[in-house]
Amino acid sequence: MNKYISTWIIALVLLLTSCSDGEVMDRLDHIKSVGDNDPVTALAMLDSLEVDIRQESEYVKNKYDLLRVRLNDKADNMPSSDIMIKQLVAYFNNKGTTREKQEVNYYAGSVYRDLQDTPRALEYFFKSLDYAFENEGCDSIMLRNTYSNLNYLYYGVQDYPNALDMALKELEICQKTKSDIILPYMHIGASYLALDSMRKAETTFDSAYTRVIRSKEVAKHQNTLVHLLNNYSELKCLTKAKDCLSRIDVNPLEDFSGFSCIAFAQYYESDGKTDSAAIYCKRILDDGTGIDNMYDAAKLLYCIYAKSGDINNASHYAEIYMQLSDSLDFGKRQELAATVNNEYQYHLDQKKELELQEKEKRYKSTLVIISLLAILLVSLAYILYIRKRNKHLHEVVRLSAELQRVSGDEQQLRKDIEQKESELEKSKKSLEKSTEELNDVKQELQRVNAELSNYDEALKAKEQQLSEKMNQNMTFIKLLHQSELEGKAEDVIYAIRQSSAGKKNMKVADWKQLYQAVDELYPSFKDRLLKELGTFTEQQMQVCYLMRIGLSKLQIQNMTNLSRVTVWRWVKKYDWVLTPDKETVD
Repeated sequence: MNKYISTWIIALVLLLTSCSDGEVMDRLDHIKSVGDNDPVTALAMLDSLEVDIRQESEYVKNKYDLLRVRLNDKADNMPSSDIMIKQLVAYFNNKGTTREKQEVNYYAGSVYRDLQDTPRALEYFFKSLDYAFENEGCDSIMLRNTYSNLNYLYYGVQDYPNALDMALKELEICQKTKSDIILPYMHIGASYLALDSMRKAETTFDSAYTRVIRSKEVAKHQNTLVHLLNNYSELKCLTKAKDCLSRIDVNPLEDFSGFSCIAFAQYYESDGKTDSAAIYCKRILDDGTGIDNMYDAAKLLYCIYAKSGDINNASHYAEIYMQLSDSLDFGKRQELAATVNNEYQYHLDQKKELELQEKEKRYKSTLVIISLLAILLVSLAYILYIRKRNKHLHEVVRLSAELQRVSGDEQQLRKDIEQKESELEKSKKSLEKSTEELNDVKQELQRVNAELSNYDEALKAKEQQLSEKMNQNMTFIKLLHQSELEGKAEDVIYAIRQSSAGKKNMKVADWKQLYQAVDELYPSFKDRLLKELGTFTEQQMQVCYLMRIGLSKLQIQNMTNLSRVTVWRWVKKYDWVLTPDKETVD
């Protein structure tokens, strides 16, 4: 009575107090904190604000309705429909923060869980998880409870592997937040037990039991002790079960609890006290509520009487057991389990699709950036190419000037020779007149003639070299310019062949033009080169291309500056290059 009086006094005070918009939100936050420990009182406080709330903004109204759903969930008030939660989900998913989206989807899952709509409950719990992972400051307690609810849903449809996975994640969150981990251990142990992993189940239940004892609040954990009694009895750990029984203060026969009666019956049956076990089982059947507990009680009674040879009672409880089996409809549970798995797979596929869309956006952005960089690099390469080509042209002009200078020196040298020849002729005439000095003059003349002969031979050799080099370079320059202007592959190859008669230092641009010309005339040659050689050096590729246009060993040596032995060995090794390709060759 005192509790109800205090509740109505608080409600009356709130009704008499006028609130601004900010004050209303403060009041809602205060009621929310009260509801964490006393949801009934918090609901009464919330009811007192209903009239004033309807005059507030749309956001405040929706926060008020969401708080009501939260408090009803904490007070274990079962929802009758999903109308309100649908409206709240639509509003907060559109206009709420990430934390509010986490909360509204969590309570949507709770509503559908209470309405026995497991697939839809699963969908909203997973959406709540997604929003929790997006927000670094998410509600960790709600995240833990989400995993706890997922464990409950999977366990209810007998999907024990997923139930175990959710329980392990629940334990992980509890360890990070340093909150109570007894309940996660109980969930993990129950999942192991359902999966017939008896040793792991016992170890996990021991961890939960140890923490109950260490908490020194045994009265607070009576429900956990009852579950441990049932689990240890099922595992045939009678010593541990007996220890749990000694710490349980409730008597389920007096203060009836269906599950507690099953736990006690399970213990007494395991301990061989079948009469006591039968009393607790019959108490459950007499109560007639809780079909799951009634099913377990009928099954246990059938086993007890079947073992004792009491055929009449065994048949009676076997009939009840079969009727309850039909009521539970295990086939429907299996169908529901498949539906839940499909819903989970749909959630994963939807999440993967969103991730792929995000990845596609990132790829498009990356492609644009790469395209811009490629354009920039191509522009820079073109600029460098132009500069290099201009530099090459300057070098050609310089060589032309050098050739003109050499030609001028040659003419001057010829004049000097002619002048010396005239001087010698005069000397001969003077020597004819001086017979006395004839012998001396002859000796001197022989010496001078010998020197002039050697000098004339050297001069002629140099003149021939200069003439050949000038003609070769002039021809190469003329053909090279003609190749650049006309762009014909035949002209490039012809220019290379003409210039191969003498020494020629090929530049990178010259080799590039040669490669392009050969590739244009013999399209399959490059692929054949890659197939035959596999890996090769730049010089090996140069020799193969020069062989392909028909140059001799000496011409190849002139063009590449390689040793005669190397050129001879490579020409012999790559003689397949001289074999005609399949395509038509000019």
